[in-house]
Amino acid sequence: MGYDRNADTAKPRKVKLLYFTYLVKKLHRKSEEVDLAESVKDVASLLEWVRRRNRDKAHLFKEGSVQVTINKQFSEPFTLLEDGDEIAFIPTSPIAPVAD
Repeated sequence: MGYDRNADTAKPRKVKLLYFTYLVKKLHRKSEEVDLAESVKDVASLLEWVRRRNRDKAHLFKEGSVQVTINKQFSEPFTLLEDGDEIAFIPTSPIAPVAD
């Protein structure tokens, strides 16, 4: 998976984001479709983008607090993102992290 994907960031990419457990309650949504910024190439840059996009909720996506799946496959930080991907954020703990 990861490196074998074709992430053409020059073209607009729309993905579906899915949220689970406490993320649903805190974000007030189960899912959403978003257009990715050109700077979002892989899972690591996606997490950074999500933190910047929702600054007041950034603590929910801090390092180690969520596991990311791409099209129902667990991913690595280097996994490239493609148009049409289904991206799920799965908390690693049943307890939401607190803001710093």
